[in-house]
This record gives sequence, C-alpha cells and structure tokens, in this order.
Amino acid sequence: MARTHARSQIGTRVGGIKPFYAEAKVTVIGAISLKKVRAVITMDDSIDGSAFSLFIDQFLCLQLPPVAVVVMDNLSSPKLTSIVLMIEAVGARVICLSPYSPDFNPIEMW
Repeated sequence: MARTHARSQIGTRVGGIKPFYAEAKVTVIGAISLKKVRAVITMDDSIDGSAFSLFIDQFLCLQLPPVAVVVMDNLSSPKLTSIVLMIEAVGARVICLSPYSPDFNPIEMW
C-alpha cells in the first residue's frame, strides 16, 4: 500500500511515485451461457484486439452452437469487424450493449 500523506520542509513539495498496480496484472476473459461456462482464458497484462481475437477464434467459436447470441460490452476490442465476422461465421449472432448511462442503472439512484 502506498502512503497517502507525506511531510516536507516548509515551502517545498513532496515528490514520489505511487504505483498504479501493486502486483502483476492478470486479465480474465470468459464466456458463459445459461447452463455452463463456454470458454475462459487468463493472460498476463492487459487485453488488446489481437488477444481478444485469439480468444474468439481459438476458444469461443469452437464452443458456440449455431443458434447462439453473443452479447458483448463496450470494450474497444470486441468492436473489431473481424471478431464479429468470426462469430457470425459459426452461425451465431452478435449484440453489443449500449453505452453506459446512470439512467439505465437503478443502483445509482441510492
């Protein structure tokens, strides 16, 4: 844990570096259906378009039935045209969620 306060001489600034991540970063990508987990992978570091494309091609498309509907969030990686084409090639449909708005989320009203 990084300190939130520090002391310095009068008239001088405190300098320091506060790390954004304390530990190694691990990303989990998964796909679930109503009855089971379809595909899950973990990877070190952040996800990008090529990593997400690999997940879709090598893991998810192999598990999708032809009548499946894939719902994706607003991350920039799923919006690649090649990813939508891979999913539609196995007979599934793609639906992207609308952008986030507090109007759609009743818990924000509390």
